Amino acid sequence: MKTSETEYFFDCHCHTMTLGQVDITSFLGNLLKNADWEVLMGIVGGSAKSSDRRISSHVKNILNLLTLMQNDLLSIFNTMEDDLRGKFGGESLVDQNGLHMNGQTYHKLVLTPLLMDFKPAPGAKSLTYYPQPGKELRTVINEYSFAIKQYYKERPDGLLQIFPFLGINPAAYTQKELESIIKDSFDFYSLKRMTHSVRGSGLLTWMARHISPKKMFAGIKLYPPMGFDPWPEDKKEREKVEFLYSYAQEASIPITTHCNDGGFITVDYKHALRNTNPATWEKVMENYPDLHLNFAHAGVSTTLQLSSLFGKKEKSWTERIFDLMDRYEHVYADFSFNGISPKFYEKFSLQLSELEEAGRTRYKDRILFGTDFMINLMGIRSYRDYYSIYNDAKMDQELKHMFASVNPLSFLNL
Repeated sequence: MKTSETEYFFDCHCHTMTLGQVDITSFLGNLLKNADWEVLMGIVGGSAKSSDRRISSHVKNILNLLTLMQNDLLSIFNTMEDDLRGKFGGESLVDQNGLHMNGQTYHKLVLTPLLMDFKPAPGAKSLTYYPQPGKELRTVINEYSFAIKQYYKERPDGLLQIFPFLGINPAAYTQKELESIIKDSFDFYSLKRMTHSVRGSGLLTWMARHISPKKMFAGIKLYPPMGFDPWPEDKKEREKVEFLYSYAQEASIPITTHCNDGGFITVDYKHALRNTNPATWEKVMENYPDLHLNFAHAGVSTTLQLSSLFGKKEKSWTERIFDLMDRYEHVYADFSFNGISPKFYEKFSLQLSELEEAGRTRYKDRILFGTDFMINLMGIRSYRDYYSIYNDAKMDQELKHMFASVNPLSFLNL
């Protein structure tokens, strides 16, 4: 049974993390690095009333994010749906028929929450005197499995279908450990290849009914700012990533990699930028040309580049991604987080029109809608607000539909 293209709306890039799952030292360090320190220091010793007035919007954003992260995973899933239903403010975007976006109704919202692997690589230095307590990746996987099953049990007619991506850093594991985790996590792909008659909505429904730690993942998440190297020089480390790429390519398992100059950077900044740069992935794609690879955040820079100040004409990361799209059939980009501002869509539409003027049209079926929730709460009030901005964005309606409903099907190999 083949689904109609209007049946599903996809959030191809979101996060659902609890405080118990993250490396809280690194997490808070990244949240606070751009804080308004004069305001923070001014709070100390002041009256409660005056202190409240002096809290910056940045600090309020942090409090909003941490408030949500105090919940368990099930509560976070419920909150995301309830927010779209207008429970916390604003007009509801959902009714009994589904999610209403861009003049269409989508019966289900498919989430692909990206797990983060906070396990440090061997030899990594700690920022604290006492060792940071770690939660094993398999424990986090079990938590997700339980929460997803509970969501379907408690909300059998709920809006969401949830297919997480496995976050993993090969450098933090031995070859044997890595192979064990990957093969266990993607066992359902073997069944999928044997079930050629099940596609589209039938496959999604089948997957939703078979949630277990071995049958719930839809892809892999890689994160260079925390130490992942797409193409290591070290022979043993290279063998690990080559196993991962070979397995993913053979089973058509999609991979999302972080791709902007921000994020949770826990390694040397220059090292993080080198491994995040799309140019670093060119060697990977040469060797694995059929890999389904999504560059998260579309390579959009978060800081002013010195090269632009001095007139140096270097290709932006976004331009490099579009180059890879032209060369490889399964290269994608999502614009998660960027959509917190209506101005982004105006600039993005202009950039896309310039591509067409240059005769490049392959982007149309390679761009994916993503929110970067919960991290986007650093710049926006709510999950619902992100959808509302996308709904009102001055962008071709057909393209908006393709980005959120059509293109994800091919990226996820559904």
